[in-house]
Amino acid sequence: MRTARSLSMVRNTLLNYAGQAYAIVIGILIQPFYLGHLGAEAYGLIGFFAVLQSWLLLLDMGLSPALVRQVAHGRGVSGEEQAHARLLRSFELILLPLTVLSSLAVWGGSNWVAGQWLNVQQLSPELVAQCISLMGLLVALRLYATLYRSALQGQELHGFINAVNVVITTLRYFGGLLLVAQVSQDPLVFFQFQVAVSLIEALLLGGKAYLWMDVRLLTRFCWDTVRPVLPFALGMSFTSCLWIVLTQLDKVLLSNLLPLQQYGYFSLVALISGGVLTLVNPLAQSLLPRMTVLVAEQRHEDMQQLYLKANRFVCVLLFPMVAVIAAHGHDLVLAWSGDAVAASWCRPILAWYVLGSGLLAVASFQFYLQYAHGLLRMHVWYTVISTLVTVPLVIASAYLYGVLGVALCWFGLRLVSFLIWPAIVHHAFAPGLHGPWLRDTLQIAALSAAGLLLSEPFYALLARSGERLWLLVALAVCGLITLFLVGAGSAPALLRLFKPSHKPSV
Repeated sequence: MRTARSLSMVRNTLLNYAGQAYAIVIGILIQPFYLGHLGAEAYGLIGFFAVLQSWLLLLDMGLSPALVRQVAHGRGVSGEEQAHARLLRSFELILLPLTVLSSLAVWGGSNWVAGQWLNVQQLSPELVAQCISLMGLLVALRLYATLYRSALQGQELHGFINAVNVVITTLRYFGGLLLVAQVSQDPLVFFQFQVAVSLIEALLLGGKAYLWMDVRLLTRFCWDTVRPVLPFALGMSFTSCLWIVLTQLDKVLLSNLLPLQQYGYFSLVALISGGVLTLVNPLAQSLLPRMTVLVAEQRHEDMQQLYLKANRFVCVLLFPMVAVIAAHGHDLVLAWSGDAVAASWCRPILAWYVLGSGLLAVASFQFYLQYAHGLLRMHVWYTVISTLVTVPLVIASAYLYGVLGVALCWFGLRLVSFLIWPAIVHHAFAPGLHGPWLRDTLQIAALSAAGLLLSEPFYALLARSGERLWLLVALAVCGLITLFLVGAGSAPALLRLFKPSHKPSV
């Protein structure tokens, strides 16, 4: 029944948000301690690893998102279940030489990166090179973990996925904090520990995928199973490559232009603005398989309504947070890290980055619409054109105006894209959808701005002492007032999000 499916969609979304919220909260709480125990340069290495990981995850070549869609689509069309095990094994074998070669390449280039690319001032280049060598192995393990997670996501096993995420997050952050606080502040030991945690993650997810999909050790590569999926996977891979260029080029350039200590501060900006984007991931993990199933069942109207409801939910959750961070970024970093130098450095940068990330998070829904239909041609052209525009602008901004120029360029490009692209996608895939989508999005943005203005006197009163505790209280009160106003103004739409339909599934 459609009622059961609607309720499971809500359940899966709540499970994903619970798991993601745990990871985000723990990460936010622990990161300042990493900065304090390891120092700004070693923390800059963690930020560099995040950038390197983003680029090396391109070796996935679109296999993971293709696996999610294929498994989900097979659940909507009978007779395809037996091919899933062969597809997973085939993708495993495709990844094997890629991960081995990439790990060797990172190891081989580690001395050059440590000595020539990064502006290391306090840590020894030899130590930095050893840490970079481990990063290649870390990425290889996470590639396989992502593949196994995608197989389980297509089966909508969100409960297990989030249970594993909670366990791994606890080991990764609390274990890492215990390590640097009580055992060793050596960044090499820290990265060795992260390799061990990533191995556990891959084994847990892989074991469950093998059991659920009945993958056997002697299962062979099957070209007939892979061939129909390749066009979609290659399209995803190409657009992912361009997407990484669009979202990570600034971080790569700044890792060379900034001293490693300042790059550690910039990593705080990237962590906060990236945290805004991660708030969409839990919903996407349950939304993409469900939208794909609805398209496979030819229930396009239901899919479009689900799309609108999900957009409302994300905007209500996201916009108040973006508004508060953009307005009070300096106080947030100061209250969070206790580092006045870091807070002052981040002040002019964070607002533009977080506003751009908010626009990017909402704009990601246009990709979901194309993904559900399995038609990525428009997305390919969009990413190609965006890349041709973005690359020269970001490079010029970085070398002419530094990190502030990059931040302004980041926001400006996201704003222009937001104003143009959604209307084109909606017209092509769902005529008549753009009006309701735009009305919902602008209404929630206006309510967020109004809530921020309404809360400002309370914020000024609570934060005037400048003490970290009162800054946190002021930020919390400001956020709650803004969220309450947005929630009250959007209550009818939110209630419809959790109201299942009673029409039977076909």
